[in-house]
Amino acid sequence: MEKGKIRKIDLGDELNQAQDSFIQSAEENTERHINDYINLPESLNGRNICSDLFKETFPEYAQSTENRTKYNRAVHNSAAVLSNEMFIRKISDSKIKKSIFLSGVPGAGKSFFIQSLALEGTLTDDTIVFEGDITSPSIFEKMELARQNGKNIMIIIVNPTPRLAQTNAINRRFEMGRGASSETIARIFSRIPKAIDEIEKRFPEARLGIFDKKSNTDVDYYIGFEHKRMLEHGSYDDILEDLLRLRIEILESLKDKITNEARKDDEVKWTKQKKL
Repeated sequence: MEKGKIRKIDLGDELNQAQDSFIQSAEENTERHINDYINLPESLNGRNICSDLFKETFPEYAQSTENRTKYNRAVHNSAAVLSNEMFIRKISDSKIKKSIFLSGVPGAGKSFFIQSLALEGTLTDDTIVFEGDITSPSIFEKMELARQNGKNIMIIIVNPTPRLAQTNAINRRFEMGRGASSETIARIFSRIPKAIDEIEKRFPEARLGIFDKKSNTDVDYYIGFEHKRMLEHGSYDDILEDLLRLRIEILESLKDKITNEARKDDEVKWTKQKKL
């Protein structure tokens, strides 16, 4: 991997050192990370491409739940660039005919969805899945690369209710060490409709699939851009206010797992949001 491609962010002295170590490893040991990723069962021999899963190829991060929490931001950009490298390699493979772009807010259940398809045998060997933020401008570059390589393009959005997304994100934080802020969930929720409009305009040949989730087991499936309006959950501010309120409720129900200080911090954030 070419040096200097991984963007640094300021995380404070200790985490900056960890970030430098992760970047150095990604740049100098790219092939090892790629091979380790392919050997992860969840990667489906490298056909399921996900930056969060790439984090597991960094031993210090994967060592424990505590380390996942501590180093999540420090390793993020290194894992994202490795994920992009894997995508470029796979999309140019002549054996690959279909490219699925899987997206949704944190807590939607995207990884579980892909593993379920794999167990059902729905994902054939000629298909790759790129799991990422559909609202990021870089997604258009990847779709254009898929088009140039003659791949069929499908976008799948896993669309949970805000309550379900918040609940799953909180549970994942305690179980795996990787959570997501209410701000991040609200930002992606609010931007998905506009991103889908842009994709429909730029890539009219693409297909859209929506897995609409009322719970982790109650799911409806829709195909076609004519269903895209069901992805609208409101403005960023409205969604964030709802998520912060839900977060307080959910954390209260998990009070044996968290501190009073953590709940109090969320109550303050929600109160401030209501005043805006």
